Amino acid sequence: MGDRAGRAFRLFLSGGLRSACCVIVLAGAAGPASAQSDAGLARTPTVTRLVQAFGELESRLDAAARAGDAQTLDRLLAADFELRNAARPGVPLPRARFIERMQAQPAAPARTEQMAVHDFGATAVVSFVLRHDSDAASLFVVDVWGKVGDDWRLEVRYAGPGGTAAQSDAPMPDRSDNLPKKY
Repeated sequence: MGDRAGRAFRLFLSGGLRSACCVIVLAGAAGPASAQSDAGLARTPTVTRLVQAFGELESRLDAAARAGDAQTLDRLLAADFELRNAARPGVPLPRARFIERMQAQPAAPARTEQMAVHDFGATAVVSFVLRHDSDAASLFVVDVWGKVGDDWRLEVRYAGPGGTAAQSDAPMPDRSDNLPKKY
């Protein structure tokens, strides 16, 4: 009985090892094929909860300005809101003039692209590229939102021309930097 049990165990072990080897070989063979097929696919960015929430706030702000909806603009903008433009950083545009300029924007809605949100509790810093149409120059915008009760209000907007590293003296990260995303 001992010899029979030993032989059965050896058969089981050799069969199990054979199966394990087959799984390893098949997994290895499938690995490069799946890596090759994934390489050709375009990646779709995942939208986080914060990017979705602030994307909606930015869209409401744009829609309210284009519609001349003073009540919505009043709810979305802080009382002491100002715009700081890169072209004239020492001359902020006050809230009333900002509203006038927003209402004078083209009828086409603005698009936000490449949005990132950094949540600091009662403050959120939201950066994005703003485009009004495909032919218009883009703006790089940084909005600072403050929480008042359960609502968010835009406290200050920093805006400057979108562009390339060649247009800036500031050090620019390249693709090899791979900073971890915080949103």
